Amino acid sequence: MIINSNGMKAIEAASGIPVSELMETAGRTAAEAVKKEVSPDARILIIAGNGNNGGDGFVMCRYLEDYACMVYPAAGVPKSEEALANYRLLPASRIVSKRKIKDEIRKADVIIDAVYGFGYHGELKADMRKLFRMVNDSNARVFSIDINSGCEADTDHFDKDAIRSDITFALDCYKPTHMLQKEIGVAREVRLLDLGLPHDQPTPYMEMNEEIFFRNFPHRSVMMHKNTFGHTLIIGGCYGMAGAVSLNILGARTVGAPYIECALPESIYPIVASRHMTAVFHPFSGHTVEQVVEPLSRKAKAIVFGSGAVYMDRKEQCMDMILQSSTCPVILDAEALRLLHQNTYILRFVKCPLILTPHLGEFSVLINKPIDAIRDNKILYATQFAKENKVILVLKGANTIVVSPFGEVYFNQSGNPALAQAGSGDLLAGMIAGILTMTRDIYTAVCMAVWLHGHLADIALDSHSMQGFDLETYPQLMDQLFRKYHF
Repeated sequence: MIINSNGMKAIEAASGIPVSELMETAGRTAAEAVKKEVSPDARILIIAGNGNNGGDGFVMCRYLEDYACMVYPAAGVPKSEEALANYRLLPASRIVSKRKIKDEIRKADVIIDAVYGFGYHGELKADMRKLFRMVNDSNARVFSIDINSGCEADTDHFDKDAIRSDITFALDCYKPTHMLQKEIGVAREVRLLDLGLPHDQPTPYMEMNEEIFFRNFPHRSVMMHKNTFGHTLIIGGCYGMAGAVSLNILGARTVGAPYIECALPESIYPIVASRHMTAVFHPFSGHTVEQVVEPLSRKAKAIVFGSGAVYMDRKEQCMDMILQSSTCPVILDAEALRLLHQNTYILRFVKCPLILTPHLGEFSVLINKPIDAIRDNKILYATQFAKENKVILVLKGANTIVVSPFGEVYFNQSGNPALAQAGSGDLLAGMIAGILTMTRDIYTAVCMAVWLHGHLADIALDSHSMQGFDLETYPQLMDQLFRKYHF
C-alpha cells in the first residue's frame, strides 16, 4: 500500500496501538532486517533524531546489542515521551558524543539513518548538513529507516545533502518519496517492512503489476468480432516524421487493439501503409482534413492526436475539430501539446475525456514554469494542472506520474533506460489509445498502459541490450506476456 504522511498517521491512530508499542515494533522489525544484511562483527552506528524516528533508532540499538552498536543523538535529547523513554534504556557506553561523531563515522561498517521521519520539510540546517555530508562521504553501508533523512515523505522534494542509502526500509506502507527513487536517487533500494497494522484507510495512490493488469484487461469471447470494442483512431504524422504515427500504430497493435484506423497526410501514407497491413488508412490533404477527420472522430472509441504532426497542414484546425467532435477519450501527444501552449483555457470547455502526455520539457512550456522548479515539485504541479483543467496528466520520466482530475496518483515503477530513445513516447501514446478502446475505466486504462510500456522494456532485458533495444519488438514481447496469462 502507498500512503501519505497524514494517511499513515490515521492508520496508526485507527490501530488503537499505543505509540510506545508501535515504536517497539518498528525498531525491532527494522533491527531484524538489518541483521540479515550485516556480518556479526560489523561495527554499527545509529544516527538518531529527537522525534519518533529517532525513537525507532534507540529501540534498534537495544535489539542490536550483540553487535558493536553505538547511537548518536544528532539533535540532542529526544522531545517525544516515547523516544525519550527508549533513549534512557540505553547504557551510557552506547551513546556517542558530538565530539567523537566524526571518528565513529569513519570507523563504522554500517550507518543507520533514523534522524527524520515523515515530519521533515524544507531544507537542512547547517549542523545536520555537515553531519549528513560526513555520512554520505563515508565508506559504510547506509540503511535509512522509513524515510531518507532530508527527503519529504509526500513529495519529490529533497535536500541535495539528504542521506544516501544502500537500502531504505519503508515502515508498514510505502510513501510517495519511495515511489520516485529512480528520479530522486537517494535510495539504491527500497524494501517494505510489515508492521502488521490494519490498512483500512483510503488511499489516492494506485498500484500496478502483472496481476492487477490482467485482472483489468478484457478477455476475448467466442462471440467477439473486430468491432466489438470499437475503433482505435490515430491522427498525426507529417512529411519527414512518418515514424511517429507508425509507432502509434505499433503501440495499439502491441496491446491487441482489434480495429485500428489512421488518418494521416497523403505525403506519408505510402510509407506508413507499407509497414502496417492491418490498419485502415484515411489519407488527407490540407483541403480535405475536415471531411476525413470529423466523421472518424465521431465514431472512434479512443483517439490519439499529435505524434509527429510538427509540419502537418492545418494542424490547429484538426485539433479543434477533434476536441469539438469527439465524445470518446482523446490523447494529446507531442505537437498537440505544443498547440495548447497559448490557449490551455480551451481544455476547460472540452466535453470529451482528455489525456495529456508531456515529458518534463513539454510540461514546462505548457504551464510556463522552469524545468528545475517543476522537477522539485512534480507531484504538486501535476496534481494542480490535472484538477484545474479536468484532464488526466501523464508526466513522463524515469518514474512517470499519472494524475487524474480527482487527485488520484499513480507512480510508475516499471521501465529502464532502454526507453530513453526517440519514439518511445509515440509508442506509449498508441498503447494508451489501444487499451482505452478495450477498457472501461479511463484512468485505470491509462495507468495500465504506462505500466505495460515500462514492463515490456524490463522483460526485454532478458534477451536484448539497453543500448540496442528495438521498439519494434514490442508486439513480440507482449505476445509472450499474453501467452503467459492465457490470453
